[in-house]
Amino acid sequence: MKSRCSALALLLCILLMSACSSAVANEPAPSPLPTLVAIATRLPTATPQPTSVPTLPPTATLEPTVTPEPPATPEPTATLAPTATPAPITAPLAVPRGSVTSRPFAVMYDNHPNAYPQTGIDKAAIVFEALAEFGITRYMAIFIPGISPDVPVIGPVRSARSYYVEWAKGFRSVYVHAGGSPEGLLLAETSIELINMDALRGNASGYFYRTRDRSAPHNLYTNSANIAAFASANDRPVEGLEEIGFTYSPEAPLAERPAQQSLRYFFIYREASVGWQYDPVTNSYRYLRGNRPHVDAATGAQLQFKNVVILEVPERPIPNDPKGRIEQDVIGEGPARIFRDGRMIEATWRKAAGYAQLYLVDANGNEVPLAPGSVWIAAIPDLANMTVEGGR
Repeated sequence: MKSRCSALALLLCILLMSACSSAVANEPAPSPLPTLVAIATRLPTATPQPTSVPTLPPTATLEPTVTPEPPATPEPTATLAPTATPAPITAPLAVPRGSVTSRPFAVMYDNHPNAYPQTGIDKAAIVFEALAEFGITRYMAIFIPGISPDVPVIGPVRSARSYYVEWAKGFRSVYVHAGGSPEGLLLAETSIELINMDALRGNASGYFYRTRDRSAPHNLYTNSANIAAFASANDRPVEGLEEIGFTYSPEAPLAERPAQQSLRYFFIYREASVGWQYDPVTNSYRYLRGNRPHVDAATGAQLQFKNVVILEVPERPIPNDPKGRIEQDVIGEGPARIFRDGRMIEATWRKAAGYAQLYLVDANGNEVPLAPGSVWIAAIPDLANMTVEGGR
């Protein structure tokens, strides 16, 4: 019994193995692994991408990139010309800085009513006008050899004041006067900047003369030849002449000048005012004594100057002076008004002691240029004493 069961089990195993072999044989064989070529043929064809380095056109040439060549300097065009140095401005009685080659003559002029009309002021390059005493003014005319013409008659000559001496020192001048206040005489005699020519001193009296048409002291005269002779006889070395003078700019064209301008000012008494009337044709200012033309005794012509400068200068009486003389503070600075070309320019005047020049400067400290020609400078105690009409 046990043998039969073993035989049957063996037979059943044989039958099952046959069935399994038949099932494996009937299953399709797996495909072999694809080759790289087959993969390449089955992938979609890709659009070629540009290379990351751009290609140059066939005609392009690569330039070196280490150091670029500097750009070439362009040639100047034919129309360009070197900048020319402006021609110096010259005009009758103009004193450009650097033009003075010998000592100027600074002459004190009498302006008392009995001394009017004076002679020779119209030949001066510069005139200072300031109060003396009792409301009477005095002039100091600056004649410059080589710039001012020879003047055959100069006067009447009058006395010195210390503030005039201070102005004269800036010009290294021959200071011409007849006596003076104690302060003025001392300063004129001791100032190394000056040659002192005092008509009341023996070494100078022979260079003056008196006329008979007027009473003394309003009849004392000299001339430019006599002053030059005295200067030669008493000469001593002088330095700094090249510092004397002004800066200038061209005059305004006629079409740009105003039809009229006038100014008036007084020193103490309003009724003793003087004035100036602008003339656009000559581009100059004509001097008025009161309301009448101020004329030269020799020519009869009205005085006219290219520039009129008004300085505000403090003044005060000299204590215990028996003749009521005054002192003026002309060393320092103060407000000023410049009239040229029919217009008014605000400025500041400045002067240091000794050889220092009188400068006229703007708000930035730059010199204000004047119109080429003569200059009249008036020192009044207050700019409120001046009135201006017209102009630009």
